[in-house]
Amino acid sequence: MKLLNYLAVMLFAFSVNAQNVINQTYLDVPLNKIGEFVDLHEKVTNASIGEGRTIARSFVYRHWYGSDHSIMISDIYASAEDMVKDDIWTVLGANIEKLPEDEKKEMQETVAKWWGYFNNHTDEVRVVDWQGNWYGKENLDLDNPYVFVVGSYNSSAGNQELIDAYMGWNVKPGVDDGVMWYGGATTHYIGSGSDVQVWAAYKNIADFAVANGPEGVRNSEYAGSFWNLVEGSHSDQIYVHVGNTRNAQGKFNRAGNDN
Repeated sequence: MKLLNYLAVMLFAFSVNAQNVINQTYLDVPLNKIGEFVDLHEKVTNASIGEGRTIARSFVYRHWYGSDHSIMISDIYASAEDMVKDDIWTVLGANIEKLPEDEKKEMQETVAKWWGYFNNHTDEVRVVDWQGNWYGKENLDLDNPYVFVVGSYNSSAGNQELIDAYMGWNVKPGVDDGVMWYGGATTHYIGSGSDVQVWAAYKNIADFAVANGPEGVRNSEYAGSFWNLVEGSHSDQIYVHVGNTRNAQGKFNRAGNDN
C-alpha cells in the first residue's frame, strides 16, 4: 500500500524511465492470524477492481524462516507513473457504494479489519529490470505455494556489479542445470531497504534444500567477486507464495491447484 512521500515518488517517476517498479509492503501479522488476513486481503483485492487501477501484478508471501515480517506484499507496476496513479481507495470506495446496504456495511467492516493489519507496516520502492536482472525456466506455473528466498545486501561498489556476480554465481547455473525456478534482483530507491535484494525461487522446500546442499549447482568463478562486493552484514529470508493477481482487473488467485 502506498504511503510513501508523494513528492519523492513523483520525482522518482521521472528518474527511472521505463523500468518496472515494485512497491513492497511488510506487515507484522501474528502467525495465528495469517489465514484471516489472507481471507480479508482476497475480499478487499477483489472489491477494488475497476477503472483507476494501474497495477500490473501483485504477489503475497508469508514468512517461513528468518527474522523478518510475517507478510510481504509485492505490487508490481509497469512504470513509476503507474504506481503514482494507482487509486485503490477511490475504486474500492466506489465499488462499495454500489452494494446493497447490508453488503455495504459488511464490506466496510472487512476493509477496516484488513487495514488494521497495516498498523506499523513499512514500505519501500524497488526498481527491477526484467530483461537484464531476471532469469528463469520456461513455462513456469506460478500458481503454486513455491518457496521464495530473498537476500538483502549492500554493495561496496556499483549495485549492478553485485547483481551480475550473483546472477553468474547462483542464478544462471541454478536455473540451467539445477532446481531453481527463477532468480533475479532489484535495486533500492525509496524507503528503508538494502542496496540490492536478490531472489531465488524453488518449487518446494525439498528443492530449496537440494539447491543449497552439496548437490547445489553454482559457478564458483563468480563467488569471490560477489562476496568481495558485499559490504557489511546481510540477511536472508525464506517466504512461501500465498497468492497473486494477474493484472489490474484480475481477482486474487490463491496459490495451489484448487484455487
